[in-house]
Amino acid sequence: MKKNFKILLAEDFEPSRKIMSEILSALGYDYETVANGYDVIFALKDNKFDLILMDLKMPMLDGFETIEHIRRNLNYPVNTIPVIAMTGMDYSELNQTYKGEGFDGIIQKPFSLDQLDNLLKKLLSNSTEKEKMKIS
Repeated sequence: MKKNFKILLAEDFEPSRKIMSEILSALGYDYETVANGYDVIFALKDNKFDLILMDLKMPMLDGFETIEHIRRNLNYPVNTIPVIAMTGMDYSELNQTYKGEGFDGIIQKPFSLDQLDNLLKKLLSNSTEKEKMKIS
């Protein structure tokens, strides 16, 4: 199941990007990495991704600005790609607002392999079900 999905990982901090790459590989996902919000938008123009895993605090264009651009300015189906916010900030502060910002999920760093895998499976499964409903 996992190998059919491609994830865009947006993380500016190189050591975190390397760890996340290893985690996604260990979980069996195909992925591409970028280092900031501008690179996310650029990557979305040229590639098909099933999910975006995005750090909230990135230089130039942070996660909040990037999700706003994706949801408001990009065309369907790109503007509906599930996006998970990754953050080291206090989860309770963000838990109430992340959906209002356009995110489909949030995960607080540090997180376990199982926590990430469960969230990815849930959102990828939900997006697959939505696509089936649109086709029928």
